[in-house]
Amino acid sequence: MRHLRPFGLLLAAATLASCGILYTDIKVPRGYRTATPAEVKSAPEDPTVTGQACNRSAIFLFAWGDGSYAAAVSDALGKRDGILYDVRADVKVNAYVLGLYTKVCTVLSGKVAKP
Repeated sequence: MRHLRPFGLLLAAATLASCGILYTDIKVPRGYRTATPAEVKSAPEDPTVTGQACNRSAIFLFAWGDGSYAAAVSDALGKRDGILYDVRADVKVNAYVLGLYTKVCTVLSGKVAKP
């Protein structure tokens, strides 16, 4: 039982750190300032778009992905030319088999104004 304690602590640290022990290459969101409808030329017919950007980790050893706001905004706008405003952000987490595989996504939705 004493021999399992260091492994348990390592496993707990890896789980709480949400990264890989051997390899980590992730980007996470920190902050994002969005325009308000008053700051852009908004119209009632402006389309609502949604985008997401994800980080993944596997068996607590490897972590990769770009879950940043910039990647989610890029996904939401796609090939549209416009300004994203009135943005709402959420984080969606999927964990499988006690966290051996996890997927953490930044999900944005907002309206697109013409430039």
